[in-house]
Amino acid sequence: MALITQFDDLPDLFFIDLFNYLSSIDILWAFTNLNNRIQTLINERGFFRHINLSSARLSKFDTLLTILPLNQIETLIIDIEASPLQLTRWPYLSHLTTLRLYGLRDFIDATNFILRHSASLIHLTLETNNLFMSMGFTGHIGHPRGRLPILAENVLPHLNALCSLDLGQDTGFGLTNWYITTIQCPLNYLRVSMTHIPHLCHVMSRETLSTTLEQLHVTMRSQHVRRKNSLPKGLVLSKMINLHTFTLVQSIFYRSSRIEWSTIESLTASNVMPALRRMDLAIFITVDDLDCINRSSLFMDDRRIDIQFAFIIDDTSRGNQLSHYVPHGSRFHPRQIVGVTCAISCLSRNYQELTNINCYFDSYPLAYDVWYTLPWAFEQFFDSVVPIQYITKVEVFALPPSYSSIIYSSRLRTLHISENDSLPSIISMPHVVQQDHINTVHLSFHDWPTGLNLLALRHVTLTNNLVALKNFSSFPSNIRSIQILFRANMPNFVSSNWSTLRSLSALPMLTSLHIVINDMNTGLDDISCQIIAETVPMFVNFGICFRRDSGMPPCDSVDHCIEFDPALIDVANDFTSPIIDDEDDEDNEDGDYEDYEDGDYEDYEDDQDDDLAFLESIFDFYRASIKELHRRILCLPFHMKPLIVIEEGGCGLTVWL
Repeated sequence: MALITQFDDLPDLFFIDLFNYLSSIDILWAFTNLNNRIQTLINERGFFRHINLSSARLSKFDTLLTILPLNQIETLIIDIEASPLQLTRWPYLSHLTTLRLYGLRDFIDATNFILRHSASLIHLTLETNNLFMSMGFTGHIGHPRGRLPILAENVLPHLNALCSLDLGQDTGFGLTNWYITTIQCPLNYLRVSMTHIPHLCHVMSRETLSTTLEQLHVTMRSQHVRRKNSLPKGLVLSKMINLHTFTLVQSIFYRSSRIEWSTIESLTASNVMPALRRMDLAIFITVDDLDCINRSSLFMDDRRIDIQFAFIIDDTSRGNQLSHYVPHGSRFHPRQIVGVTCAISCLSRNYQELTNINCYFDSYPLAYDVWYTLPWAFEQFFDSVVPIQYITKVEVFALPPSYSSIIYSSRLRTLHISENDSLPSIISMPHVVQQDHINTVHLSFHDWPTGLNLLALRHVTLTNNLVALKNFSSFPSNIRSIQILFRANMPNFVSSNWSTLRSLSALPMLTSLHIVINDMNTGLDDISCQIIAETVPMFVNFGICFRRDSGMPPCDSVDHCIEFDPALIDVANDFTSPIIDDEDDEDNEDGDYEDYEDGDYEDYEDDQDDDLAFLESIFDFYRASIKELHRRILCLPFHMKPLIVIEEGGCGLTVWL
């Protein structure tokens, strides 16, 4: 007689091993309330304490909320593939200590949720990217709603228990002047983007940070040539007695604001960072700096600092001659180094008149030598904020003798790709790109590269290359979310071939699709609306919106203001103002009139009226398209009623199925 093993006879170790192969949402959905033994295992393994329901359908999400012990939840994670509506449906979680929001799309909803949990939050991550954010204007409304500096200014003073703050590395949302006065809590971890060294110095000199901060990670991006990127005169840096890890990164695309090596020395001196043990540094240097670098205390003193670097040099004439001058790690932590030459191409100013996509970039690219330590120590490989410039070629000219026999773990997680020809050279860089580590790809203008096997890929952004979806068979099957960006003012803009969206049904794990159409001067025709509507049931969450990058109607032409929840905080800020750098705003305060003589002011006003009428007619096209798309979606057969929200202003909608 054959022996039969019943479900209840399976040992606890079987379920523990099984849970390792399942997501937390699948475990909670399949095993909660099954029996007391399984329920005890779920409790002991912490599946109720750490929650991520990002990929949940609306009906499953609502059901899980009724069975989850909300007072046990300590960690809440909402990923890029989650519906933007999910955050608003979470109730109050009395013991929430860790909140991680990735791919944040709306600062207002985040602000209200954070303030609701201000008494308990210890760890806060708000990580976004302008490629995931629907930025721009629709009529008198600015998107995204709110601004990151406003969030920081109004939220941070209320988070008295906060120890860890991660605001990501993106500077596209106005976080250019860090609001240091809002930091009242004793942080031990801070990751933030800035534009200038003076901002960093003021943060380091903040008393509540200088005595408690243990890790400081800063990304700097500044295109302001006029700004001197050095220590403020008369400023005495505070002694950061507990700081043991420091990251300072400049992008290769922002050469205009070079940091002097003497400034790096001052920031990291033993009387400022006496406990420093680990430093990751990516900055522009000159050949003349190398002598000072080799004698620097960072590489020589008794703090035994493990320093990993990427030094960018715009003098490519010396090449391999510098291999003996570039430091090979520090005195106590030697490392192998690699030298590469990166060619950076920018969009041609005449790209709108070109038909050959290979001609979109300038024929004479910029070239930089980059010396870096093994392994690659940074999460990105010199990312650009907007897809107008790319590293199109990389040539390795200096290798360590035995690098091929060494296995390193690179921290690179995101690839930015424009020209197919550039991909092989980037992937071939020693110990930078590990294909099974890449989880995000931003692809602009070109088809999906052949032979790109990314086993961990989850998120893809396509800019002006809807046609790439025709080759869906070459896409990795594990993609979870796709964002499609159309920019009418950039190359390869084609927004009519929506039938390619149907090919996405071949991606079994795809749950999220967002479409952002920028600066198009027409709406969607009936055929396009029908095709788009028919693809909506393929996804757990879907979004589409129209935006204008420029052409904001005058602020005083419409009486409008978006506010935070008045029950949480009284905010008097107007979020309808354009999202621009405050410094640029000051420098160009009268810029609207600079092309007009005094006698031509009436012509200026007439032009403004014409522009406003033109924009209003375009916004009417947008609203009509969204209204028609909404109607067609409602006509589709659904197993469960979806949640459909039309954004304020009527130029976008979000669907959660």
